[in-house]
Amino acid sequence: SGNATPCEEAQDPDCKCPPGHGCSGEPCEFCRELPRCEPGWEPARIGTVNFRFECRPCPSGSFSRGRRRWCRSWSDCEGSGFLTLREGNSTHNSVC
Repeated sequence: SGNATPCEEAQDPDCKCPPGHGCSGEPCEFCRELPRCEPGWEPARIGTVNFRFECRPCPSGSFSRGRRRWCRSWSDCEGSGFLTLREGNSTHNSVC
């Protein structure tokens, strides 16, 4: 969670499942539908053998627009040579 990846926001962070689904285990043998989380929350895999998904708050420094979306890291404006006009929060990305 909180990782910037080339996947769609609604796709699992490893890009193995279609949007709205996540891997049910390791290795990713099949995909399971994700819960609809509120903005600022993301699906989290719970359990060690038979996984299920529940919603959890985005970690600090990341955001989610909700539904079946994973938290993504805020944009690093300064690292890209821009000024930060607005800091990110749990539901919105930083604005450069």
